Amino acid sequence: GSGPAGLATAQQLNRAGHTVTVFERDDEIGGLLRYGIPNFKMEKEIIDRRLAILKAEGITFKTNVNVGVNYDVKELKAFDAVVLCGGATERRSLPTPGIDADGVVQAMDFLTQQTKVVFGKEVKN
Repeated sequence: GSGPAGLATAQQLNRAGHTVTVFERDDEIGGLLRYGIPNFKMEKEIIDRRLAILKAEGITFKTNVNVGVNYDVKELKAFDAVVLCGGATERRSLPTPGIDADGVVQAMDFLTQQTKVVFGKEVKN
């Protein structure tokens, strides 16, 4: 993944001399940095600036790649090593009465969808 852990890992491995490819299941790099944090809390230009540096350093990024879904796990054998940096895509629920009521939307789902809407992207319900 291309969230904070994936980007930091990619940079460190690259600087140690390894050829690095980062797979991201979403349509843009950044994980929850990009879609889970509202723009007023963190402008996405920060991610884009860092991404430009990482690309210039030779790191390859592939978006819309969901390993095990649209990318065969067997293809990972082409790499010498694999680092798993999967993000927090599943919300953790609280045992609160009414949490599953109509109209109650969890922040993880809401923030990701809303940020995509802000950027003019199509949101799947």
